[in-house]
Amino acid sequence: MPPANAAPRLAEVQTGPLEKLKVEGLDALRALAEKKVPEWQSITMRLSGGKSANVSFQIDAGDGRRPDKRAQLTLNRETGDEVRWEPFSGNTRGRKIRAWMRFAHTGEAGGLLGQSVASAASLGGVFLACTGIALAIRRFLALRSKAKPSHFKRTQN
Repeated sequence: MPPANAAPRLAEVQTGPLEKLKVEGLDALRALAEKKVPEWQSITMRLSGGKSANVSFQIDAGDGRRPDKRAQLTLNRETGDEVRWEPFSGNTRGRKIRAWMRFAHTGEAGGLLGQSVASAASLGGVFLACTGIALAIRRFLALRSKAKPSHFKRTQN
């Protein structure tokens, strides 16, 4: 039985006829997002579900590898008014660190040198795993050969 706080399934929510997605005015909102960050490289638009009249834009002014070049803009879908502007500089220290960790973990934050170091570390991890498995197999076989009864061993005279 599902927990009491489980979200209802989509089929249970859609009991009536499906409403058409209204796309009027989205081009004007996109143009406002483009004006907010003129040096943008990519803009991702997210329509909020439900009855909310907000549209969110993830604006990236970098090459996709720099979280400090990203910002989020939320506009009122009906009026075009700015509801919220969240540049990277407005984030807390913890959120900034979390944003950078994904890129630092994969080496992308350090460019080609950072990716080379991350690749070498990954290769080292694979090497350690393989040698660990080989050592475990060798020890298992050695333990197994010592555990055989002595009457099966060949004696030398």
